[in-house]
Amino acid sequence: MAKVLVMALLISVFAAIPSAETFAAANKALRTKVTFNGDKSEEAGENNSYYLGIGYKKTSKIKKNMKLSVKVYVPASALKKNWDRVYVNTGIDLENSKNGKYAGTISSRYPVILIKDGKKIQVELYDSVTDRNIKAGKLASCKKSGKYYMITVNNMPLRNVVSKDEKESKINTKTKYNIIQGVAITGVCSKSSGYIYVDDIKFSGVTTQKITFNKKDYKFCDCSHLEKQHTVKVTTIK
Repeated sequence: MAKVLVMALLISVFAAIPSAETFAAANKALRTKVTFNGDKSEEAGENNSYYLGIGYKKTSKIKKNMKLSVKVYVPASALKKNWDRVYVNTGIDLENSKNGKYAGTISSRYPVILIKDGKKIQVELYDSVTDRNIKAGKLASCKKSGKYYMITVNNMPLRNVVSKDEKESKINTKTKYNIIQGVAITGVCSKSSGYIYVDDIKFSGVTTQKITFNKKDYKFCDCSHLEKQHTVKVTTIK
């Protein structure tokens, strides 16, 4: 399942936060260890991509014009040199709630891109329709805190089609689904390693569901890298 969504997400790409002392003491998030190998070639997307999947507890119907929100912490060491980039993309997998079969993927309208530009970190969106980067506006922002850049994706619109087996179809508004939110992080950047955290997830469909990780408010969580399962842990951000 993770492979299906990460491939779908990667096709389309290729907020204030607490102080470090505050979130280290109190806030939990989903964590995984990442290593970016410094490769900036066309193959970099596959070799340097990590996909995290988080299952919401409640089944839900879906509709058009749904939105997602999430916070992602990436190591500041990944963005050291000019034009280093980190891509963050999100979407949802759908499973039929009755038989558990995969029903398709709905990806976000725009991947978020962090770009090192001199002393600044630019936050942009990639528009696949026009094949160019656009301003993030209120959909995404970034702030440095300690050894991380925290990206806030705020009410990112989802596409109004379901992708499955390289085909697209209309959204089925009558069926209830298990909802799995996916977050794909790709580093086309300096060679580096560290932890990535995912936190404060929200899915706004027919109903609104949130995951904070401070309690067992999720059904499951996992990670994949190079088609293999990767270790994840719910822990404090530090």
